[in-house]
Amino acid sequence: MELFAGLLTTVLGIAGAPGIVIDKIATDFLRGQIVRADALEVRVDNAPNYQILLGNVDRIRVAGRGVYVLEFLRIDAIDLETDPISIDPNVLQSGKVILRRPLQAAVRVVLRSEDINNALRSPTIQSSFKNLSIDISGTNKGKAETLDLVNPEVTFLEGDRIRLSASLQSQPTPSKPKPIPINVSVNAELKTISGTRLQIINPRIELEGTPIPEKIANAFAQGLNRVLDLRQLESKGIMARVLKLELTEGKMQVIGFAKMDSIPNQ
Repeated sequence: MELFAGLLTTVLGIAGAPGIVIDKIATDFLRGQIVRADALEVRVDNAPNYQILLGNVDRIRVAGRGVYVLEFLRIDAIDLETDPISIDPNVLQSGKVILRRPLQAAVRVVLRSEDINNALRSPTIQSSFKNLSIDISGTNKGKAETLDLVNPEVTFLEGDRIRLSASLQSQPTPSKPKPIPINVSVNAELKTISGTRLQIINPRIELEGTPIPEKIANAFAQGLNRVLDLRQLESKGIMARVLKLELTEGKMQVIGFAKMDSIPNQ
């Protein structure tokens, strides 16, 4: 949201300039806020241009391909288009953006499993997979082991299905100097519920090819589903909805919209 606030401040700060100049400066600003992008373009639609002086913009469109918002994560495609925007121009010099009407935007994001897997293999993410305390029995009665999650991989499949696989590697001990890794896989459907939640449905979890009890699989899914609940954003003043979720071989496409009454964290 701070990124979008900066973009709005930039656009209104060059009010009166020709449209092509506004587009270029807005694009340069956005490019400066991300790591890199294969292609990135910002279009500011406004007629007549002097509306910007009054804090009004008809819409802002952003199109990006091969966008790295983080060094280790590539977004294959992102397209964003806002509804008309109206902000208070009198407070811009203070660096704040005060909305005179709720800000709404439609967004389309495409992720490739290949890019997600590259992110999972990055040192930044790999460090979070080390020294995990896991009770493999799933009963909460067994002794938890310290394990590393090795070679995690995500595969998007036809029919809105997803496959997650990895190996669990025990820490070496004097009695087991070369522990044998345990292969884990999860196959499930990924669905949207009321537009507010992405939900794992009918998970099938296997350890070394053997299905684990349904109770454990469902407990895993419930934990992951809490993370995928978009209603968590409402505490930050953002209402997000997923209008369409589509998984095909190697790709996931999400189309949705977001609405906020004010720009948080300014």
